[in-house]
Amino acid sequence: MTTYLAHFVDIDPSSLGAIARVQEVLAGVHQFKCTACHYCTDGCPMSIPIPDFFKAMNRKLIFENEADALKRYRSTAKKAGVNASDCIQCDQCEDACPQRLPIIKYLQEVADALE
Repeated sequence: MTTYLAHFVDIDPSSLGAIARVQEVLAGVHQFKCTACHYCTDGCPMSIPIPDFFKAMNRKLIFENEADALKRYRSTAKKAGVNASDCIQCDQCEDACPQRLPIIKYLQEVADALE
């Protein structure tokens, strides 16, 4: 029988400070904090690949790489046959999102920035 955590070592206090600083830095980064769970896509009447569009937008927001963001967005939109601006604001995605993200607002931001 395999024993898990047999050699567990608790985090030392100095590491907790480092973790807190990293959390602070990450919290200050403007991004769409989507985990790509895809709960939002299952019932979308427009079949919008929401997490994929958010991933493309995060290339612009986090890395300030607009060229890569545009390339990823256009590739995803072409493959899906739909744009972020095709959202009909039915609210299904936001009801399904376990993180309660403002998906409709984010899709509009994607459309404004990448279409």
